[in-house]
Amino acid sequence: MASRRGGDLSAFPTDSRFFNDLDEFLEAYWQRPIPLQGPAPEGLSALENSLEPSACGACHAEQYMDWQTSIHSGAYSPGLSGQLVNWETDWYQNVRDCLVCHAPLSEQSAQVPDTLGNLRPNPVFDRALQNHGLVCAACHMRGWRRYGPPRRDGSVAESPPGSPHGGVKRSPFFEDSRFCSECHQFAAPAVNGKSLQNTYEEWANSRYAAEGVSCQGCHMPDRRHLWRGVHDSTMVRSGVTIELGERLVSRANRRVVDLRITNSGTGHRFPTYVTPEVRVSIELLDAAGRVIDGAEVESLIGRRVDGSSGIWIELFDTRIPPDSSVTVTAEINDSDARLARGTVTVYPDAFYRAVFAGMLSGELSDTSRALISEAHRRARHSSFKIFDDTVSLR
Repeated sequence: MASRRGGDLSAFPTDSRFFNDLDEFLEAYWQRPIPLQGPAPEGLSALENSLEPSACGACHAEQYMDWQTSIHSGAYSPGLSGQLVNWETDWYQNVRDCLVCHAPLSEQSAQVPDTLGNLRPNPVFDRALQNHGLVCAACHMRGWRRYGPPRRDGSVAESPPGSPHGGVKRSPFFEDSRFCSECHQFAAPAVNGKSLQNTYEEWANSRYAAEGVSCQGCHMPDRRHLWRGVHDSTMVRSGVTIELGERLVSRANRRVVDLRITNSGTGHRFPTYVTPEVRVSIELLDAAGRVIDGAEVESLIGRRVDGSSGIWIELFDTRIPPDSSVTVTAEINDSDARLARGTVTVYPDAFYRAVFAGMLSGELSDTSRALISEAHRRARHSSFKIFDDTVSLR
């Protein structure tokens, strides 16, 4: 589903040249899967000639600790590997199509193309490295050379001779949102005019893009390698404003309770992508705090799609664009109603939960079943509330 670029590193910047154009940089830098690093340079230590995240963590301790807590470190998850194991023997190109984002180094792939483009066993395949998912080297290493953003003062000067691992080539393009779009914006297929993963386009059409607030500005605050998103309750709660209150509709002489959710701080739709859903509910309670029968209203915020027929179709899209609101309303028709309780619950893995349940009901190898069972367990336990409040009714 993701866009991919192919080729080798022959056109990639050397010490004497670095791309000045963003498109040219991305075309070269995000060839995916990322080409093999090649022979390790002489004169560097085993630590410097390693693709292991822990090797980077020997000097970049804070970044490594952050990465370990991030969803990037779990990109090669049980849910993914439990599906890929079914394709490894006969359909490895399908595996490669997924690895381009979930484990994009060629060293993380059991098969790589030969000079004719045919897949062959990879002599430097590292299963342990594959299990690490999106590793430091995927964003920062090409041909054993290190690349990264400007220094905090904005300078991109060359590293002095003798610097660890030969120094760092710096580029402002690391701070551009399009750097992230290589995995967070799918080119196809389009469903109802929108890509399945449409996060970059949602951001590009928002005021955040116009104001220069990049993906990194929210998801890597102060350059932290955290990438908090829909699985993090604090991050999700900080992106919305939620209000619960009673209102009199004077024209119809009706009393209602509104639960209003405003996408006040998320630079894309809330939520983005097709995998999460947000359940909004209002319950009317009697004086004893009991839910009154029939006095419940529930609504879903999300984008639900179905690809079971082989063609993706969109069932609904109720997500909230930036700076927009959705209001769920419950009428107060019962004279016993004394309280109204509003809740907003986030299900980060709603789509996957259904997919994994379906897989478990069919035939799977023992290895696949064990992995998918663990993935299903995680999906079932990933929900959390970002709002739970009660107001008195007049």
